[in-house]
Amino acid sequence: MAQHIGFYMDNIICVHWGTKYPVKFVNILYSMCKRNMTRRFNFYCLTDEPNNAFAERVKPIRIPDPQFDGWWNKMHLYDKRLEIEGNILYMDLDVVVINELDEFFTQYRDEDFLCIRDFGQPTTTINSSVLRYNLKHHSFIYDDYMNNKSLYDGMHGDQNVITDMMLRHEKTQILPDDWTYSFKWPERGQPQKYEKYLPKKHTLKKKAKICVFHGHPNPDYAMQYESGEWVKNYWK
Repeated sequence: MAQHIGFYMDNIICVHWGTKYPVKFVNILYSMCKRNMTRRFNFYCLTDEPNNAFAERVKPIRIPDPQFDGWWNKMHLYDKRLEIEGNILYMDLDVVVINELDEFFTQYRDEDFLCIRDFGQPTTTINSSVLRYNLKHHSFIYDDYMNNKSLYDGMHGDQNVITDMMLRHEKTQILPDDWTYSFKWPERGQPQKYEKYLPKKHTLKKKAKICVFHGHPNPDYAMQYESGEWVKNYWK
């Protein structure tokens, strides 16, 4: 699994399973993180294909058995068998990193489970696109999921499971809203139609840390149009 290096480093992880996203999404995410971390960090990719053409500093970890379908493999993020020591920042592959990420590691305690409010239902749902956790403190999430898998698999996806387990958990801390935002719905709780020819609807928030692209469009599609032209300067 993960390689131990003798002392704790910051860790960033993503999940690449199946063929929904090309491997370049992993490598671009690493590149964005490298530009936006002043601290030393490990970059892991939890994947079903460890032999993919990942960038040199990307450390692939094979998804432990049993592997699940699609986004359900994100539940393995909390699997103690990953053996990753220290705090872990998880990001979906369809995000754009805009600013420095160091505060995800410096502003909170190790035992805090850090999450963001959902973009469509911010008062009732955790959005699982960006999370910071620590296997020493939060591997119970995987254990609980496996012990109650038949119940949880009736939910829509991993995001609903995390919401059910962690929204009101004593270790949960909600990250500041201005750290993250949705490209499609820049204001939380105000879903709107994606308008690729209307740049005023999908602007760059220069003070945010991460812009999340959930559903359609992905960053590579959005940046072909005027509303997402700014993405070219960051998603690389």
